[in-house]
Amino acid sequence: MGRASRSLLCLATALGTAVGAVAVALAAGVSPAAAATCDPALVAPSGSLVGGLWRSNGGENSVYGCPVTKEYGFAGKRGSYQEFRNGKIVWSPNLGGGALVRAYYAQGKAVFRWSGLGRDWDFFNVRWSMDGGPVTQVKVGRLTPWSGAYSIDPYCGNGVCSTTNGHEVNRVVFVVQGCDRGTFSSDCGPWSIATSVRLAH
Repeated sequence: MGRASRSLLCLATALGTAVGAVAVALAAGVSPAAAATCDPALVAPSGSLVGGLWRSNGGENSVYGCPVTKEYGFAGKRGSYQEFRNGKIVWSPNLGGGALVRAYYAQGKAVFRWSGLGRDWDFFNVRWSMDGGPVTQVKVGRLTPWSGAYSIDPYCGNGVCSTTNGHEVNRVVFVVQGCDRGTFSSDCGPWSIATSVRLAH
């Protein structure tokens, strides 16, 4: 076999391997881009609450996707945060040592979740705003006494939905507090550190 023939055989083998890898990824329901491994320099180390949550939800195959920043602490207060391709996870220890709040974008909705609050609550108040606009507050029932979830379609309101044809990016910011029902009023705890998600629409 000549040198040119061997080169063509190697090229055909390499192309076949690449096509096979893409086919496997597509069969598993994962896009070829999502099948790529995350940058190990950005993955939070073992012992990180943020990294632990990300790993327990599937890591690079989770709703958050790969990290795009390292995990950073906040200046002047306890807590940390990390940005991901599809969202953000925040450690908010003012709600409890293991409290995590996070937001991500999935199926056209901004999803906000919280867990690990240091005590049980009867219900939760959630506040959210988009692009620094008016703040909306809603009362949310609990999933468990320490956790809950809330989602919005930021481009729909009063039965009308809008589109920006992919040219606008918006950010939705969320905070949460736990509350207990009282005889005449509610007794509520502190607000979480804010988390946010950027929406490409």
